Amino acid sequence: MPSFSGRFQYLNADGAPVQAGPCKLTFEAESLTVVPASGAPLAFDLGDIDVFAPADYELSLTLYTGKKIVLNQFGKASQNLRHDLLEAYRQRLIQCLLLEDLEEITRFDGFARLESPARTFSSPAEFRLYKSNLAALPTEATGFQWRLADIDAVTFDEANYAVTLQAADERLTVTKLAKRTREFSERLQEAVAQLTEKAAEALHNLFPFLNPDQFQQAAQLMKEGRAALLARLQAIHPKAAQALEENVVDRQLRPYFEALRQYTPAGWPYTGFKLLRKDEDREGAPESPGDSPEVSAAEETAREAMPEGMQVSALRQAQGGERSRTAPGAEPAPEGAAEESAELPILHWFFFPLAATPSAKCPANLIAWESTSRGGRATYFFRLVPPEQARQLQDPARGPALIDAGVRQLNRAIVLLNFRREPIYLPDDALEIQPRYRRYAIACRKIPELGRLRASFLGRAIHTSLPAWQKQFENFLAKA
Repeated sequence: MPSFSGRFQYLNADGAPVQAGPCKLTFEAESLTVVPASGAPLAFDLGDIDVFAPADYELSLTLYTGKKIVLNQFGKASQNLRHDLLEAYRQRLIQCLLLEDLEEITRFDGFARLESPARTFSSPAEFRLYKSNLAALPTEATGFQWRLADIDAVTFDEANYAVTLQAADERLTVTKLAKRTREFSERLQEAVAQLTEKAAEALHNLFPFLNPDQFQQAAQLMKEGRAALLARLQAIHPKAAQALEENVVDRQLRPYFEALRQYTPAGWPYTGFKLLRKDEDREGAPESPGDSPEVSAAEETAREAMPEGMQVSALRQAQGGERSRTAPGAEPAPEGAAEESAELPILHWFFFPLAATPSAKCPANLIAWESTSRGGRATYFFRLVPPEQARQLQDPARGPALIDAGVRQLNRAIVLLNFRREPIYLPDDALEIQPRYRRYAIACRKIPELGRLRASFLGRAIHTSLPAWQKQFENFLAKA
């Protein structure tokens, strides 16, 4: 554990001093501790730092609370402190942005300028390029991540040696990369192109009957990780819905799919897909062991005592053993789906804006998210809009736009989670108290979409059996 001696100031958000004096500072992979010569010590998660601002002889750490810790007079160790602590902070930030399990391509040091409706900043930054995401880790602002599939354009300004990324209404300009500017542009565009190519292959496998013009329309509408309104796909080709139902809805999950569709007004289901890595579980991102109907209470309790990595391993081992046996009377998995997963692992899902009754023409303030690959072990229910806007869903002039915006917001949050379910359903106390979930609590602050997702979450219906699931489903409908 690195240890440094110097001086510190602990300042209120308005700059007023709270505590100051000589101190000893230590930090680990996830936390930092300041022990003053007199007075109470300070300890916090590295993810609680929002701004990491180094200077020549001083280091300022602004916490999410608005308070600031200023470190100075660390002598010859100052440079090592800044370097080592910055590395530890960035690595923790990657964990709290939920990127630690992605495949990294390369890193760049430069300068970031972000312009978006939510915030604008300029700061030195490190950029980490992954096969599916880009992380920006500024020193004078809170870090963030973009999915490559959400980037609409990448332009290289040779005159100013600047690379500009556009994603919807957000613009990120990257400069001061020196000789690596062109490399950054090329590596980024190559990663985006590879993702687009694989997504196009997946889309063509879904809709082989589309002509080139129709395929372009579908590819623009149903990008990787972005849910598309099924009615719009149907407008491109009338066989789109049939192709999806036959190719991406697993037989074991079809009863749940049909029940949800029965309560969804005509034209309102949404569908999406995400490419998975070869090393990811073929059924999608891991859920809690309790989501799997094959897991007994005793097994779940035993796994809760395991380290997180062992839990996932044990769960996959149990699932693998279970799949190797076919229950009497059970139908085998469709051969086509197995072949597709072996070549190009894909997670498919649907959003169902639900009505209170099957005959209703407009959705109520209730939407279901259903993964239709074999990894779907629960149906997740959310509010579409805040309760004060619920009445507007019945307004033909306002309702469609509200539904579309609500689905986009939910979908973006779930995809940014890389389809982890635990950050959605775990209670606040679990995120705050249990160390293994602490990064999820921090992620709720650093990823605004996640906070909104949790606020709209109503509960889930587990796929233990259709009658048990139906009873849970009816309880949600009664509250719609």
